[in-house]
Order: sequence, then C-alpha cells, then structure tokens
Amino acid sequence: MSDKRAERVIAEIDKQIEERGYTAVPDVLIGIGMLSEEKFSEWKKGDLRCLEDVCSADLSKLHSVLKSIKAYAEETGLKPSIVRYSTDGRNQIPLRFTMSGNPVLERLYSTQYLDPWRAQEIRRGRKGR
Repeated sequence: MSDKRAERVIAEIDKQIEERGYTAVPDVLIGIGMLSEEKFSEWKKGDLRCLEDVCSADLSKLHSVLKSIKAYAEETGLKPSIVRYSTDGRNQIPLRFTMSGNPVLERLYSTQYLDPWRAQEIRRGRKGR
C-alpha cells in the first residue's frame, strides 16, 4: 500500500474513533473515497450483488486497505467485533462484501474495531481522549 493511502486510512480510523469510539471497514472506505455513500446505501438495501463491485479501487488495493485496518487496530489495541450486515427491513437478508465469497475476506470486511475507553467517554458526554 502506498504511504499516502496508509496515512489516509490511519487518519480516517483515528477520526472515527475520536467521533464515536469505533471504526467500521465500510465507513473507512467511504471516508477515504473508495466507496460512495450512495452505493453503500444501495448495497444495504440489497440492490447490489456485493460491496466490492461498487468500490472505486481494484481488489488488490481494497484487500491492502483491509489488512492495513486490521494491522493498525491490533497495533493500537482496538477490540475487534464481527458485525452481521443484512438488508434493512423485515426480511433481513445477509449482505455479501466480496465477489468471491471468501470467508476470510468477508470476516475482515465485517469487523468493527472498538476503543472501549473512548466509547465510554463518548457515552458519558466527555470530550478528548
């Protein structure tokens, strides 16, 4: 991954942690410009086959971003949590991230990373880290 892209990924993760106490891969992709909010919404409605189809980067770059997110989260002590992404509404259908259905990649995409201390501060209404 280019140094510039890595810096953007890290800055986006830090921003999300500061604002809400956790980060999620789709939100990082939106924040660094690899995924539009409009396409993410279409995917959440179940209108798209998979999220990778509508990202503005090739699979190699996307997978590099996934690995960077995981590495930075581990390095900074963020706690991983797998989230089940499904369509909104009554008949919730599981959503797919990858074209291949690769379970390792699906898991990486669906992992959120939490800073428990920052999340607690936010819940209590405090600012700062």
